[in-house]
Amino acid sequence: MTETRDEAASTRRLQVEVFSDYTCPWCYIGHARLERLRHEERGVLELDVTWRPFEIHPEVPEEGMPVEELPYSREQWETMMERLREQADGEGLEIGARPFVSNTHEALMAGARVQAERPDRFPTFHEGLFRAYFSEGRDLGDRSVILDVARASGLDPDALDSALDRGDGEDALEATRREARRLGISGTPTFVFGGTHAAAGARPVEALRQAAERALEADEGAYA
Repeated sequence: MTETRDEAASTRRLQVEVFSDYTCPWCYIGHARLERLRHEERGVLELDVTWRPFEIHPEVPEEGMPVEELPYSREQWETMMERLREQADGEGLEIGARPFVSNTHEALMAGARVQAERPDRFPTFHEGLFRAYFSEGRDLGDRSVILDVARASGLDPDALDSALDRGDGEDALEATRREARRLGISGTPTFVFGGTHAAAGARPVEALRQAAERALEADEGAYA
């Protein structure tokens, strides 16, 4: 079914920026919830989403680090993982064991490059990186893993490999750091609706919808 002229005119549009990192579990859940909102609002509200690659833990060494080195006791970690899996289950996501924390610098560079150069394949690649880490327990600090996900996403892994060698994507990471400082963003995920209304954390779908509505009302009020 094609959209009529009247339906197109009545559809509201809103820009959304999503600041996230690939080893942030709440980013994975938040992504699924935003996608659910997009599906539920299709034809009424079109969300134009731009992902912002925000390296939340640049201190993680290139080879990664065991989760035991994170500042949590075993009891705290088990409680966090139980809560995480409960919420992930609600979105149909699988969270496996996490024996280590990956350095995501190159994964973020790759995501930025694919979003810019192959936006048609970006959703598949983006979700593939999340799934590789959280469901399959693969190391996103290993470039071969990134290239495997690229190949499975219908991308040219050799072209991406060369792009990473050239440093493609570094400028996107730096621009994201600057924008995060400007907006006062220090955690992930953070959803910025209409450039003005931020929602931090893996908010329920209804909370994201309310943030979108507030941004739309503010925008409409500015032109009233």
